[in-house]
Amino acid sequence: MYKDIQNGKIDLVVVKDLSRFGRNYVETGMYVREFTDNNIRFIAADDNYDSLVNGDDLLFPIKNVVNEMYARDVSKKTKAAKKAKARDGQFIDSKAPFGYKIDPADRHHLIIDEPAAQVVKRIFRLAAEGIGYNKMAKMFREEKVLSPIAYFNKNNPDYFKSDYWRKEFDWHVTSIRAILDNEVYLGQLVYGKRRNKSIKSKEKVKNPREEWIVAENCHEPIITKELWDTVHRILSAKHRPAKTGEIQMFAGLLYCADCGHCLTYSQKQRRDGTYHGSYSCWMYKTHGKEYCASHYITFDTVYNIVLEDIRKNLFRYRADSKKFSVFLGGKYQSMTDKTLNQLNEEYEHKLARCTELDKILCKLYEDNALGKMPDSRYERMASEYETEQAEIRQSLSELSVRLDKLKSNSDSAVKFINVIRKYTNVEKLDAAILNELIDKIVVHHKEKSDDGRTYQQIEIFYRFIGKLNAS
Repeated sequence: MYKDIQNGKIDLVVVKDLSRFGRNYVETGMYVREFTDNNIRFIAADDNYDSLVNGDDLLFPIKNVVNEMYARDVSKKTKAAKKAKARDGQFIDSKAPFGYKIDPADRHHLIIDEPAAQVVKRIFRLAAEGIGYNKMAKMFREEKVLSPIAYFNKNNPDYFKSDYWRKEFDWHVTSIRAILDNEVYLGQLVYGKRRNKSIKSKEKVKNPREEWIVAENCHEPIITKELWDTVHRILSAKHRPAKTGEIQMFAGLLYCADCGHCLTYSQKQRRDGTYHGSYSCWMYKTHGKEYCASHYITFDTVYNIVLEDIRKNLFRYRADSKKFSVFLGGKYQSMTDKTLNQLNEEYEHKLARCTELDKILCKLYEDNALGKMPDSRYERMASEYETEQAEIRQSLSELSVRLDKLKSNSDSAVKFINVIRKYTNVEKLDAAILNELIDKIVVHHKEKSDDGRTYQQIEIFYRFIGKLNAS
């Protein structure tokens, strides 16, 4: 329309009212002024404004300002209403995420859509096995599995008018990643990950996680928290395929005992065409022996040691689950309680000192104000005490985080039992089993004993409970 106005094709613009024409009072006024300067008549019917009749109306700019403020107020109230519904665990989007559908009896509640939910479960299982985004997308395209958008449109044929979704099996990496990152499959609703930059802009910006609204137990979950944690432990590690195309199952689990860096995987082809895999310290391979030792160990050695240790502990659990549970609960709970008591005592001591410093600083200020203490001495002592107090407050903050973490992990034995309970036996290892059971594997450098024999220590730390030694 503006181009037609500039080209002289239009000499009259009619709108319902000023708020429909624009809600940015500066732009609205600018356009209307430009219309007037170019002899174009402008009428706002419901506001009784006609630039030909009452072009000098003093209320005109005021109305534009009111319209913009009204738009801001409506936007603010709408956001507040949505946030209130989100905190109550109500689903507020128009489309249900893949794997769910909107409950016919309550549009703010989700129920499982079984065919799609099976695809979601399969995606998480494949990810737990170390299968990457690209390989997964290729598998689904070859198997002709409906993509999320195609599945939605098959069940809602009139929702989208365009045909862009008609490639029914066109799975993309972004679709896989979006599903694996969506906490809705845990039975949670998350609101506020993104927001509009302003009420006048459709550009989206990310919100920090602490500003998200997370409501738990809103609907039936599709996957378990254990599977979610396992998948995201695998995704957080680098998974580069080896020469054979296989994904390394120990990726992100093997660590150097001396420098703490990950061990890196390498592969060499034997004369018979098979491949020989081994691990070495990343620091050693990158910077040389001046920084760390090699900590060389073969894939087969790690595999066999870990498999044997897992089988041994599963056997102990199956042989006498009650005794094993009591052993874990007594040993690791007592360790947690001891640490909790020590941290609580340290926290209370530092808190008391922080309160004491407040009183000291008040007394110093009072003595200085009454002339009992010279300014130079006051400034020196106050600075020292304020520095000590700042350090204590920082320490209190760190202690508080450690205490919260310990309290949340106080049921570590129960969590570990819940994980191993579903395994009757483990015949072979894969990424899913390793990441569900193992937290990390620490590899020491080879050493020689007094009798000349070479040995290498491997420490296996299980999830929730750490090293699991026999009682």
